Formats: sequence, C-alpha cells, structure tokens
Amino acid sequence: MKRPPLFLRLRIHGEKRRPGCWLPLFILLPLAVALLIVLSPLILLAAIILRRRERRNRKVQLAGIVLRMLFSPGGIRAGFGLLCSTPGLRIDVSDNDGVFQISVI
Repeated sequence: MKRPPLFLRLRIHGEKRRPGCWLPLFILLPLAVALLIVLSPLILLAAIILRRRERRNRKVQLAGIVLRMLFSPGGIRAGFGLLCSTPGLRIDVSDNDGVFQISVI
C-alpha cells in the first residue's frame, strides 16, 4: 500500500552555511481534512450555482465539469494517488551563488 509523504526537507547552500529546514507533512493532513469539512458547504453551493448557469455559458459549463471531476470519488482517489507517489521526489536548483534543494521523504 502506498503512503503519503511524511516530511519535506529544504536546504539552501550558498556562501554562508545555513541549516536545513524539516517540515512535517503528516501534521498538514488533518488540517487539510478539517479545512475541507469547513469549506464543504461553500463547495456544494458553488456546484449548485454552476449547475444552474451551465446551460447558458460554455465557460461555466467547463468549470462545472472540472468541479464534478475533482470532488467525485474517482477524483479524490486520483488526487490521493498523486500525493502518495511524491515520496522520493527531489528538486535541485543550482546557480553561481548557491544551491536550493527540496526533498520529499
């Protein structure tokens, strides 16, 4: 079974030696769920408004389709699968002045 990432490590190397920063991502998951619960009435209201207007306007119709795809069970499953595939991701950006590294663990 796949698991979501636990930590995000940021490191900046330059002329001055700076310590890295570890961000615990497992703390953000309960906060994201709580935010989704709080915002769910607004999401439902937006879906109802878009559904009423989608017959009139093509852009609103496209927004309604995207909204239904994102908040369907398949969309939530795909988003969670994308989140679970990020451990091992490493981004290195180097310049003449220094190096910026992001690692997802």
